[in-house]
Amino acid sequence: MFEQSARFTFILLIAWIFTNNAAMHAHTAPAVGTLLTQPRQFGDQLRGEEALIVVPENRTVADSRNITVHYFRFPARKPSGKPPVFFLPGGPGEAITAAQISEGLQQKRYTKYAEMRAFNANRDIVIVNQRGNSHVPGIQNLPKLWFAQPGKRLEPLSFEQRGQRMSVGIQESLRICQNLQFDLRGYDILHLVDDLEAIRQTHGYEQIAFRGGSFGSQWALAYLQQYPQHVERLLLSGVEPLDYTYDSADGIWNVFQRVEAQVRASGNIQLPEAGLLGAVKAVITRLEKQPLRVRGQHPRSRKTTEIAIGADDVRYYLRQPVLNSRVHSRRMLELWPKLVLELYREDHQYLAAKIIDDRPELEDYNLLLTLIDNSLGITDKRLKKLENEEARRWLGNINLLYTATQAVTPAPTVSDKFRQFKKFDTPVLFIHGTLDLATPIENAEEILTWFPNGHLITVEGGTHAANLHAASVDPRFLNYLTDFFNEANPTDAFPRIPARITLPPLQFQATGEPSLFSQLID
Repeated sequence: MFEQSARFTFILLIAWIFTNNAAMHAHTAPAVGTLLTQPRQFGDQLRGEEALIVVPENRTVADSRNITVHYFRFPARKPSGKPPVFFLPGGPGEAITAAQISEGLQQKRYTKYAEMRAFNANRDIVIVNQRGNSHVPGIQNLPKLWFAQPGKRLEPLSFEQRGQRMSVGIQESLRICQNLQFDLRGYDILHLVDDLEAIRQTHGYEQIAFRGGSFGSQWALAYLQQYPQHVERLLLSGVEPLDYTYDSADGIWNVFQRVEAQVRASGNIQLPEAGLLGAVKAVITRLEKQPLRVRGQHPRSRKTTEIAIGADDVRYYLRQPVLNSRVHSRRMLELWPKLVLELYREDHQYLAAKIIDDRPELEDYNLLLTLIDNSLGITDKRLKKLENEEARRWLGNINLLYTATQAVTPAPTVSDKFRQFKKFDTPVLFIHGTLDLATPIENAEEILTWFPNGHLITVEGGTHAANLHAASVDPRFLNYLTDFFNEANPTDAFPRIPARITLPPLQFQATGEPSLFSQLID
């Protein structure tokens, strides 16, 4: 295998040449398997290299042009012969950059970078970014986003009409990519799997271990499906089984039920007789019968305008961050009951302000995510199950991104056989939160039954960021993960790893405190 050491300024020059000369033929690019590397050191904590490996854009086409996949590799501080740990970012579309590693290693609290430092004591660390990712250096990176037109200000949101606008928007983006000579058939889950395999072979690793969260867990499971003999063990959080790309309305509704149970236990919020979820149903039913026109205020300019609010507006904003909370944060869930109760009491000012702020803007979506997730698709059996879930009546089509774009994206879809659960003896440690709105806890509980050498840490009250939540209350959390990787037989670590880590109850805003709208404009 040819290895070439080079400054990344030279790499970026190559990238510029290839990006700006669409007529250049694939055979004039660096050969498949070529490595372009530069030393990369983060103090005394991680030392190694940043690299690009040249791979075919579409492995199913003989004369495919070549692109690059970006990764970092940090040899173990004390080599032990143990397999390396491959860290896989989520998304799809997320990346781990040099700046993020540098900043993350400076944090004193637990982070995924603290994991890298800990595991690197006796294992190589390899961080692989997804092909086409616009956040990292490389040849032929995809456009980051595609866009859809917003709905009209004086028409309530309609998921059906939004889906039509999304279909038009993605097709326009696909035309742009075609004009730039991207072969989008190469941006699918199987190409991502084979990129990992190319890196494994390049560095002569017989086996590898994986650390992935969210889509990173799905990527690791896809590699396991293709190359089980090369997987030593897996550490996965926010787990997404291969047939679970589409979200479950019932799973999300179950999280809302758990939030309501905590509201009742707190005793500081007065609920209507129907309860919190009964209030959700009442609001949606009311707006289905009669959408509203409300005069609302822009949250920053303070200008007022009339806006339409319908049932799908409520369905959409029920799953969005409230005020300044972050997606996947516990604060988002702590504010959620207040949003529901204000709507139930017909205070629409906060929702109106959010719609006024959002609706004039183009809607943007990650292109890489759309291509890769659509390549995973869904089995007919699971699709029918999701379509018949009781909570779909109240949450609507929560998989609109996929149902609106699946038929037009060119990335090939994997087979049902590839998506189906299969028994694996590979040791695995799962971590999952009970309040995870992105990948409900039921995902982890179901897939665990297919791994007889598996163990699940249930984080009671944890969201999609359950790792951070668990580490905030259990100072030994990182030790559990390190023990899992240090044991020659990973299952020997399980008796020392708890099955449950419990967070303090959510802290809700009491009834009578300032409205969400007044907090938004303060």
